[in-house]
Amino acid sequence: MQRTRTVSALSALAIVTATACSDSGTLGPDAKRTVVATTGQSDTAKSAPATPSVELRPVSGTVIGMGPPPDSANYQKVAGATVIWSSADGKELARAVSAADGTFSLGSFKPATYTLSVTPPASGPYKGTQWQYPIGEYSPAKVTFTVWLARK
Repeated sequence: MQRTRTVSALSALAIVTATACSDSGTLGPDAKRTVVATTGQSDTAKSAPATPSVELRPVSGTVIGMGPPPDSANYQKVAGATVIWSSADGKELARAVSAADGTFSLGSFKPATYTLSVTPPASGPYKGTQWQYPIGEYSPAKVTFTVWLARK
């Protein structure tokens, strides 16, 4: 008997929950429907595919040094860092020195794979870094780096 009451109580709860969550009334062919608006979204399944681009892309960025452990969230913009942009085979294509606010600009380049090397000033507390970066035909129109340098 108690099992029947439990099942009945759960069934009633399910019905109440379903009713509370559903639209009020029946939804016939001419019934008013609720429209939910979206912002900033698009249906990519119906849109035309992106067109590949071989246009030149400007390359720039900012060099930032991390604070000393355990305060590694204390970031500082690094002035005087040497930034080198090279082709995948090692040929230097551009060189810049970061400004007082840590920014640099290297020029514009076509889609290919490049190497970015950053060497901080010798007197600074940071280590240099280097990595390869591919600019593809679908890459953004402007390539902007934030280069994080760790402590020595």
